[in-house]
Amino acid sequence: MQQRKSTASLPMLTLYYSPYACSLASHIVLEESRLPYQAVSVDIRAGDNARPDYLKISPSGMVPALGIGDAVLTESQAILTYIADLVPESGLIPRAGTIERARAHEWMNWLSSSLHVTYRSAFRPRTYAGEDPGAIVAVQELARKKLAANLSELEARLGGAPYALGAEFSVVDAYLFVFYLWSFDARLQIALPARPSYGALAARVWARKAVQTAVARERRVRAYDLPSEFVLALAG
Repeated sequence: MQQRKSTASLPMLTLYYSPYACSLASHIVLEESRLPYQAVSVDIRAGDNARPDYLKISPSGMVPALGIGDAVLTESQAILTYIADLVPESGLIPRAGTIERARAHEWMNWLSSSLHVTYRSAFRPRTYAGEDPGAIVAVQELARKKLAANLSELEARLGGAPYALGAEFSVVDAYLFVFYLWSFDARLQIALPARPSYGALAARVWARKAVQTAVARERRVRAYDLPSEFVLALAG
């Protein structure tokens, strides 16, 4: 078994996150890693990501961004992989050179390129439609149809397994948890397909202390809604 690196030899880690954004996955994995880090809120809804000081850190204005000493890493998949590789004994991602590692990246690529894009189209159609009213409606309607198909595909991909990669929790499950929360967002205004395997996975993820710690920290910045069963657990 590989030994944990001494934290004294690691650069300072700073996570720039926005409450309820995809950065929650990185927030969860940092908590799971037990590495020392600083969490800095960059609330997109408040326009924090457009401030000059943040644009110096992340020129795109996107979250998450991970400060690694004087360096900055962006994009969820890159950040999740980097954090997991700092603590290989944690099992947060399979080791390099294995099919299991490739499967983890297969999942994360699909989530970022398909599912995340579909949610963005539904929540922020102007990103793709501009200000044309007809185009906004068309983008939103197509996104809602695609989302139902995406979630049905996700359910099939899980195949009833406890977690995305099988029997053990990984960075993929932290990423999946974000989109599970988004599926309860009132802005969707659609009936979504049944997803029992996804719901069971999300419940397992929610039961983890690191997950509730990250969510509680974010909700102190902005109290976004959670599924009712998760709210009760958090309150307890």
